[in-house]
Amino acid sequence: MKVHDLVALCAKAGESANPMAAAREVLESLRGEIGTIARALDYVPGTGGNVGQVFYRSPEMTMLKVCFPNGRRTPPHDHGTWAAILLLSGSEKNTLYRSENGTLRRASEVTLEPGSILPMRAETVHVAECLGDRPAIGLHVYGGDILTLPRRMWNPETLEEHKLDWTLYEQFAQIASRASGAPTT
Repeated sequence: MKVHDLVALCAKAGESANPMAAAREVLESLRGEIGTIARALDYVPGTGGNVGQVFYRSPEMTMLKVCFPNGRRTPPHDHGTWAAILLLSGSEKNTLYRSENGTLRRASEVTLEPGSILPMRAETVHVAECLGDRPAIGLHVYGGDILTLPRRMWNPETLEEHKLDWTLYEQFAQIASRASGAPTT
């Protein structure tokens, strides 16, 4: 599998009537090739925020290689569009929330292992964290240009909602990473 093959498969899924479901089907078909995909994406660092993670970007779809190092936890945030994640290596816990009039309500928790797929609707808010000693590395597919879509994040201590701002996001991520777990509501 070459990167351009991966992009072509996902881009075609993005053109379907239900792009999130189609992207999930593509990721499910790739479960047996996670080692090949990981090697193809070796050139992408996967760290440094979305700009350092993107390997494909268009108005209809963004694809990232995301690497969460040991001990890293994100603040609660959304993506402004649907998302589908295929975990390539490591272990990652996702705490999922619903936002009701700006107030977060914890909905569920999902732990991803290599080959696991997590689809998220546009309205889903989540906290991702690396479990274990190895980085959690995933292939993330989004239904739009997540570098330009309006997105939200929440202070992990107060759960106050904010527009996505990468400087503030990093401050919130440091706070979240020092906490004993994802925020409860």
